[in-house]
Parts: sequence; structure tokens; C-alpha cells
Amino acid sequence: MMNMYNHTNSVSWKPLHFQDLALSELSPLTSQQQPEELEEFAPPLEPDSHDDQDEDSFDINSPTILLELENIKQQARDEAYQEGFNLGKEEGFNIGKQTGYEQGFTLGHQEGLDTIEQQLTAEKLTSINAIKNLAISFQQSISQIDERIVPKLFDLALLAAEKTVGSLSKVKQKQLLHIIKSLIEQNTIVNPPIVVRINPTDLLWLEPQLNNELQPQQWQFIADANIELGGCKIFTQTNEIDASVTHHWQIISDNVHGVEH
Repeated sequence: MMNMYNHTNSVSWKPLHFQDLALSELSPLTSQQQPEELEEFAPPLEPDSHDDQDEDSFDINSPTILLELENIKQQARDEAYQEGFNLGKEEGFNIGKQTGYEQGFTLGHQEGLDTIEQQLTAEKLTSINAIKNLAISFQQSISQIDERIVPKLFDLALLAAEKTVGSLSKVKQKQLLHIIKSLIEQNTIVNPPIVVRINPTDLLWLEPQLNNELQPQQWQFIADANIELGGCKIFTQTNEIDASVTHHWQIISDNVHGVEH
């Protein structure tokens, strides 16, 4: 503690004023003694309770720390779960989308095939029915052809044969000669006199060939231009025989068509 008075070696002294303290400088000794004196009068430092509290707050085994760690772990688990859930959801969505696309494509493809098969089946049935109807119509047409065309074909064939035979003089002569000789052989059942009307041209070559076989009183040949070459008409007292070419072809045609005489 500082003395309120200034001690010197001199006997005389003066009272010390505060202004003098402010203006005066402390001596080296005084300045050195001041910290020591301050330390003597400084109150003792109390231990800092915050350090102990900080050490207690960072205790790894404290319930607070354990709870906080558990919360952090749970939060990490939740975040990982959510992230995994989102990834799994996205992947599952993609897989489900792909699977659904494949299933839909397969189903649609199968339905398309079934539809086409049904259409083809219906078209096949329609085609089969059309072919059946066509076959029936064709058969009916064939029957009509048999009923209408065949007789006409027969007529055409007979006409062609008639024209062909009628144009062959040798055939006509043989035919006429055969008819006359047949009548001569049947002379026993034919009552004379017998009149034969033949074409004038046929009379020229036929009469010389039959002179030796005919009896003039029983046979009489008359030229008739209305009789076709190769044909003749024979008259007796009881009968008339038409052996003309036209009549022969009519008989053949009627036989072909089933007409009875």
C-alpha cells in the first residue's frame, strides 16, 4: 500500500497533494512493487465451472449423447430407406412398365392374331359357300346344257352327216341299190305291180344294172325330180314305202332323240 506521505532524507517535508501524484512518475522500485502489491490484494481465482460442464457435455456415454447419436443413426437409416425406396420404386416402375409393355404387346399380338384368324375363318367359310353355290349353279347349267344343247348337237351332227352323205354320189348309189335289191328279195310279200319313183339321174345308172333281175311286168321305174339323189319312193297296191334320204334322216334323228315311230 502506498504511503500518503513522501519520505525523504531531508528533515523538511510538505504535505502530498493528489495533483502531485498525477504529475509525478513512479520510481523504478515503486513500479516494480506495484504488481506484487496488486497480486497480494487480488482475490484468489475460482475454478471455472464451464470447463467441467464442457467436459461433462462431451461425455460419449452420457444419455444425451447416446440419444443424439441414436437420432442421427435413425435419421441416416430413414434417409437411406427413403433413397432406397425411391430408387426401388423407380426401378420397379421401369420393370413394371417394361413387363406391362411386354404383356400388353403379347396380349395385343395374340388378340390381333385371333381377330385375323376369325376374319380368315369367316372369309374361308364365305369362299367355301360361294364355291358350293358356284358348283351347284354349274351343275344346273350342265344339266340345262344336257337338256338343251345336246339335242341341238345331235341335230347338228345328223345334219352334217346328211350333208356329207348326200354329197357322195357313190354312197347314194350303193344305198339306193341296196334298197331296191332288198325289195326284190322281198318280192314274195309285196304285191305287184311295183312302182319305183327315183331321181332321173339315178334312173340312168340303176336301170341297166337291174335289167337282169327285174321282171318288166312287175317293176316300173318312173323318173321323179322331187326325189333326192340316193332316195326313192315305192308304191304297191296296198303299201307306200318312203325310202327318201330325208325320210331316213328323220327316222335316225327321231331314234337319237328317243321318238318312237
